[in-house]
Amino acid sequence: MKMVLSWSFTGEESSLVLAQEGGYFKREGVTVQVDRGYGSGDTIAKVASGAYEFGLADVSAAMQFNARQGGTKIIDVFQFGDSAPLAILSLAESKISVPADLQGKKIASPPGDSTRLMFPAFALANKIDPASISWLDVSPQLRETMLVQKQADAISAQVTHVPALRRLIRPGQSISVMKYSDFGLNLYGHAIITTPEFAEKNGDAIRAVLRACVAALKKSIEDPSASIEALFKRDQLVDKSLESERQKTNLENVILTKHVLANGLSAVDPARLQANARIVSQAFGFGEIDVSKLYRPEFLPPAEELRVPKAG
Repeated sequence: MKMVLSWSFTGEESSLVLAQEGGYFKREGVTVQVDRGYGSGDTIAKVASGAYEFGLADVSAAMQFNARQGGTKIIDVFQFGDSAPLAILSLAESKISVPADLQGKKIASPPGDSTRLMFPAFALANKIDPASISWLDVSPQLRETMLVQKQADAISAQVTHVPALRRLIRPGQSISVMKYSDFGLNLYGHAIITTPEFAEKNGDAIRAVLRACVAALKKSIEDPSASIEALFKRDQLVDKSLESERQKTNLENVILTKHVLANGLSAVDPARLQANARIVSQAFGFGEIDVSKLYRPEFLPPAEELRVPKAG
């Protein structure tokens, strides 16, 4: 089987690389190849087409995809991120600190970026005109550079991009972080996705894959260096220090929320998920989205195995 990440090999998703490189999949009796991704939109399309059995993608983007396709083409079998890390980053000197400040500005973004995909919902929640924004299509590698060189006023990103951006700015400069979660969008983050057709025929395989992913994630929480070393084993151009910072930021802001600490991993609140779906519906003009068909918790390990360990 194959799994595609939402982005390149970075600290945020390193536990899934550890699941392969650390032998977690093998111990569960399955073989899974983990490949880098190119944005949630691309990941979802690859899973839906059958090119990959599993993917890691933004669950709100999956809701959009299903709604556009007119049915449940993608399902969420493990809610990896309890909070969406979506954010608009800018240089503090640009004085972009609230959503209204973005009107008339240029935002650099890869087309498939999950923050960009959800911008219409952000705009609706904060009563700004999305047509007033000029989007600059860029490759992921150029996004931060364009901001620092002032070719863009802001960039669509995630809170985990802040450590990399800090390394590019001049001494005395600072970064403004506008998190969607601070401005009306209490969204879930990335999820491990598959198709209902694959799930119908391969339930035991999904359970084995999720047991491995959960064990590797818990190991990453206990010993963050374990997944960073797995990342480096996969790609020796990885900057261990930078990816460790990204991983720490992701754990603190996305994975280990108060809700997860109290209730365990992938402890999805149906009412909150439905509210998430309602935001997507209103922003993109869809009908009601039935999240009971989207989120499929029956493949998860027992609740005691989903309890999070003490962070290392």
